[in-house]
Amino acid sequence: MSTSVLQRLKQTPKRKLALWGGLGYALLVLGGALLGADIVLRSKTHWVKGDFVPVGRRGNKLYLPASPETLSKGPLGIVPLLPNRGHLVVGPHKMVGTIVERPILQERGKLPHGSLAWVSTYIYNGTPAQLGLDFEHVALHSEVGDIPAWHIPPHHAEKDALIVAVHGHGGQRAQALRMLPAMLRTGCGALFVTFRNAYAGPKVGKGYLTLGDTEAEDVLGALHWAAQNGYKRVILFGFSMGGNIALNVLRPKFEPFPVPVVGVMLDSPALDWRDTIRWQGQRYGLPKFLAKHVGHFTQWVVTRRSGQNFDEVDQIAAAPRFRVPMLLWHGTRDRTIPIAQAEAFAAARPDLVEFHRVEGAKHIRTWNISPKKYDEQLEAFVARVLA
Repeated sequence: MSTSVLQRLKQTPKRKLALWGGLGYALLVLGGALLGADIVLRSKTHWVKGDFVPVGRRGNKLYLPASPETLSKGPLGIVPLLPNRGHLVVGPHKMVGTIVERPILQERGKLPHGSLAWVSTYIYNGTPAQLGLDFEHVALHSEVGDIPAWHIPPHHAEKDALIVAVHGHGGQRAQALRMLPAMLRTGCGALFVTFRNAYAGPKVGKGYLTLGDTEAEDVLGALHWAAQNGYKRVILFGFSMGGNIALNVLRPKFEPFPVPVVGVMLDSPALDWRDTIRWQGQRYGLPKFLAKHVGHFTQWVVTRRSGQNFDEVDQIAAAPRFRVPMLLWHGTRDRTIPIAQAEAFAAARPDLVEFHRVEGAKHIRTWNISPKKYDEQLEAFVARVLA
């Protein structure tokens, strides 16, 4: 800063400086709140998250450029784009110079050397057909229109329990395909659903989400579908915001249910949106005091635009009302939803919640740290609640 500018600042009345400083701070809070509200209210993702990279191949090994995605712990899914003729699952990485090497664990179709491919910790980006499974497209009835879903019937002929998987904010149904083999090993059928104003779901009004409130009405349609199609009981399985939706389905106003809900599984759930909004401000580098102010004003903007009731989606406050067993995973490296929410929820209902703190796991990547362990926990929980 030049000497002349410093001199001018010294000559400026302190009251005027305070006024300009306050105005600048207010504009910063307003800008952050408007941006934050738009992110909160809309689901804009049309791709399952991942990287697009060139892939080298030598025998049973793939070679990838280094990136946060290709260096992630656990397996990755690989889908060639041109030509799109296959799907691979690759194992843990090791570095070969500056290149990431991963062994091929599963392969369907063919991935030729030199392909441009989608690479993701979500493993799958399509339908259950990527796992070689038969499924059917079905429509769930909702007051806002038909809700698309995938139905994967149980391996045996008799229908008993159905696991209803609900994706999160900005997500897609494919995010939960990693867990589908474990779901089917329990003997259950599976129904992968979406909801209003999400990708592939019906658009309502201005396309605003309600963070688990009205979306629960769409997932309630899955319970009606289950009853109409011969299922006798349901387990809800929610990811991130989908966890909030699943818990909102259990609200007393929806009882009695078309079929009993006997359990709930939650992966990295958003349990307190006020806390999540404040957390996101700090995640993007705002000082704690500024993140708090931006968070409060973001909530105000969201409520003004959409009528959002944050009390309706505060599941930690609602914990005393729940009556069904729950299985909960949350990662220690989750930068989207703070693990403190899961810890508080589990502490509030130790009689119902089986909580697994997954060291080193990012948001909705708890399965990736140890797929075998995750699947065993899932299968054991389902066996327990069905027994």
